[in-house]
Amino acid sequence: MNKFIYSFVFIIFVTSGVNAHIQHYAKLNEIKFDIFRNDQKVGYHNIIFKRNNDILTVENEIKFDIKKLGINFYQYFSKGTEVYNKDGVLTEFTSETSDNKNMKYCNIKKQDNHTYLIDGTGFKGEFEKNFLISSYWNHEILKQTTQISGISCKIKDQKVSFLRKEIIEVNKVKTETQVFDIQGTDLNTQVWFREKDFTIVRQVLHQKGTWRYEVQSIN
Repeated sequence: MNKFIYSFVFIIFVTSGVNAHIQHYAKLNEIKFDIFRNDQKVGYHNIIFKRNNDILTVENEIKFDIKKLGINFYQYFSKGTEVYNKDGVLTEFTSETSDNKNMKYCNIKKQDNHTYLIDGTGFKGEFEKNFLISSYWNHEILKQTTQISGISCKIKDQKVSFLRKEIIEVNKVKTETQVFDIQGTDLNTQVWFREKDFTIVRQVLHQKGTWRYEVQSIN
């Protein structure tokens, strides 16, 4: 189950180095999503943006419970924090995840050069290639070919394709969006970005059922 969850836990994007293009989101303070599995609401995903002088901190929290006959049989909780400097470069990322009581973690820290030191459940070592963490709040994800799991630090290749333009309802408001398909190892997802500002408003994941993230609020 951990293979698909953090593919929506919105976190790191790159154009040159690990750069989040944060200036584009200077007025964004919060995104809240409801999570649905097979059309039944099971949890939430909240993203909070905090600014202190030239430092941007983005906090992610995901929680869901899957029930059978009213009894919880699968529980998931994850918290992640990403830190960017004034140039929009990722300097640090940390996360801890309880995947049905199976604990996972991911720690990434920028070194003095272009290298990142990674310590996680799925990978340990230095990494120099441009990457993003498996989170989609920033549209720069669409330009990347490599992502790192925000749950375990596992490194994955990805391929992004434009699918279509589509008008969908976002909080009962008809909204113009652009839809993209992202494929890779253990990765099969589609994302909807609001056309006027490229804020993400929906994601659909296909792994052990159909998972849908729908925006509840954007502030």
